[in-house]
Amino acid sequence: MCAILGLIDKKTFKDPGGILDSLLDTMIFRGPDGEGRYIEGNVIMGMRRLSVIDLEHGWQPLKSRNDEIVAFQNGEIYNYKELRKELEQQNHIFHTNSDTEVLAHGYALWGIEGLLQRIDGMYAIAILDRTRRELHLARDRFGEKPLFYCFNGDRFAYASNLIPLAALPWVNIDISPCSLDRYLALHYVPGDKTIFKNIYRVLPGERLLIPIDKPLPVRYRYYRINLQEDDGMVTDDELAGCLENAVKSRLIADVPAGVFLSGGLDSSIIAAIAARHVPAIDTFSMGFQSREHDESDHARHLARSIGSNHHHFIFNEEDFLTFLPMVASALDEPVGDQAMLPLYWLCREARRYVTVVLSGEGADEVFSGYDYYARFIAKNDKWIGVRQLLTRLAAKSTQYNHLIQNHDPITPSGFPLLTDRAERQRLINYSFVESDDWEMDFISWLSEAKSPLQRASAADMATWLPDDLLIKYDRMAMAHSLEGRAPYLMPQLVEMGLNLPADERMIHGVSKKALRRVASRWVPNEILQRRKQGFVLPMRKWLNSWFVKYGDVESYFISNEFPLINSKELIKMVSLDLNQGVNRERLLFALLLLVEWYNSFSFRVTELRNSLSDYIE
Repeated sequence: MCAILGLIDKKTFKDPGGILDSLLDTMIFRGPDGEGRYIEGNVIMGMRRLSVIDLEHGWQPLKSRNDEIVAFQNGEIYNYKELRKELEQQNHIFHTNSDTEVLAHGYALWGIEGLLQRIDGMYAIAILDRTRRELHLARDRFGEKPLFYCFNGDRFAYASNLIPLAALPWVNIDISPCSLDRYLALHYVPGDKTIFKNIYRVLPGERLLIPIDKPLPVRYRYYRINLQEDDGMVTDDELAGCLENAVKSRLIADVPAGVFLSGGLDSSIIAAIAARHVPAIDTFSMGFQSREHDESDHARHLARSIGSNHHHFIFNEEDFLTFLPMVASALDEPVGDQAMLPLYWLCREARRYVTVVLSGEGADEVFSGYDYYARFIAKNDKWIGVRQLLTRLAAKSTQYNHLIQNHDPITPSGFPLLTDRAERQRLINYSFVESDDWEMDFISWLSEAKSPLQRASAADMATWLPDDLLIKYDRMAMAHSLEGRAPYLMPQLVEMGLNLPADERMIHGVSKKALRRVASRWVPNEILQRRKQGFVLPMRKWLNSWFVKYGDVESYFISNEFPLINSKELIKMVSLDLNQGVNRERLLFALLLLVEWYNSFSFRVTELRNSLSDYIE
C-alpha cells in the first residue's frame, strides 16, 4: 500500500527534488515506512510506502526491459504470485518478491491492456514507458484505490490525494457548481468530477494514456461490469468456493491481518472464513450506548463461535464532538457519511494490532442487500403473471433516467436524496444542465441491465460504492496507515453475484437470498435470520450539541461560509429542521461536514502552495 504522484511539464523543473519533498510529505500517512522517486527531464514521479508485501526489498519504482519500464503502484495485486510464475516461464528475471515488479514485467510482455485484464487487485498504477515516451495510469475495476489528475495543455499531474494537486499554482480550485449540486443531493460527489472545477478522477475500470511530449490525457475504459442475468446455473458450491477464494486471497500479506466485524451477515461471513485460514485472527467491532443502534452482541457471539481474538469499542456523543474535526481533516474530498466517525476510531484502534483489515464493503450492492431495492422487485399476483409484472416494472424503472433529477427524489438505484431541486437552487442559486457526459454514459450503461433489480444495484456499484463507501473506507483506514481490503469486490465474485437471477438476490422481503443460503456453511443461524440493520447514529442529539458548543446555528455558519452557498438560506434550512424535528439528519450532517472539510482543506492547501512557490512557477 502506498501513495503515488507525478508531474509532467513541457519545461524542465527548477528543483524536482524539492517539489517531491513537499508533495510527498502531504501523503505520509498513506505510506509512513519510506519513499521512492524517479526523476528524468520533465517527468517526476514519487511514492510513499506502507510495507505490506516483501517488506525488505519491495521499494518502488520497480523496473523492466533494461530500465525502460518504470512502475509505481498504490495498492495490492492479489494474484501476483501466479502472474510471476507465468512471466518467469517467459524468461523474465525478478529481483524482488514485490507485486509491483509483476506490473513492470507484465506491462513489458502483455502491454497495458493485457496486464490490466490479468490482474486481480485494488490499485492505482503509474507506468512510464521511456521508449514510447508515454505515461500510463490505471485505477482498479471498482474504485477501491483513489487516483486524481489535472492538466492545462502544457502540464499534467496525478496523485492518490487531491491536496497535492490542489496546491499546484497552475490548478484552478474553484468549487464546481455541478459537483456541489450533486453533493447537496447525495452527500458525496459521484463520477469523474471532483468538488473542484479542474481536478478529475480516474474512473473505476478506466486507464489514461499521457504522451510525455504533449501531456493531454486520452481516456479508455478497460473494464465495465458485464450486465447479463444468469439462468440459475451458478451452484451453491461454486458461490461458496468463490467466497472462500476471495477471502483467502485478501489475507495475503507479510504483516498481521484482521477483520472488521459488525455482527451483520456480510462481515460475519468474511470473519468466519478468515478464521479458518488464520487461527485466532483479530476481529474488531464498534458499539454504541444506544441499544437501538448497537449490534455488538451479535459481533461478540460470532467472534466466540469462530475463536477470533475480538476487540470491542464504544462510540458516544463526546467522541462525535472530538472526532468530527479529525475526520474532516482526514478527508481530501467531502463525503457526508455519518459512519465515518466511528470508523475513524475503529481504524485507529485496529492499527495497534494489525496492518491489514478486511471488511464487507460491496456485498449489499453485489447481492442486493438494501431495503430500497424492494421497489424494483416483482410481487406475485394472482391476476398478473410474473413476466408481465416484470415488464411493467422495467418500463417504470426507465423513468429514473437521471442521477438526481428524477420524478421521485431518488437515484436510479432507489437511493433517497437529501434535497429536491428547488431546495438546492435556493441554496446555491445556479441554473443546472440536466446531465453531463459522465451521467449520460452512466445511464446508457444501465440500459444494458436485464432486470429492474440488476439495474438498481448496478447504479449503486457505479456511484454509491466507489464515491461514498470506498472513499470512507480508504480515507479512514489510511488516516491511520491501515490497509483496508474488500473481499466481496473480487471481480469473479462481483460478476457472479450481480448476474444471479433476481429471485436469488431478493425475494418476498428477504435480501441476499443466495448469499444467506451458502453462508449457513460458516455462520450461526441467528446471524443468518437477522434483518439488515442500517448504520444510523443518534445524530439529532449530537448535532444539537455541536451547535451549542459553537454558539448556535447562525453563529456557526456565519463564521464558516462555503463558496457558492447562500448562508442565509443555509441557516434558515438548518434551523428549521432542528427546531421542528424534521427527520433530515443526513442532510444536516452533510452540510456540517462540508463546512468542516473546507476549512481544513483550505488551510492545508494554502500552506502547501506557499511551500511550493520556490519550486514551481
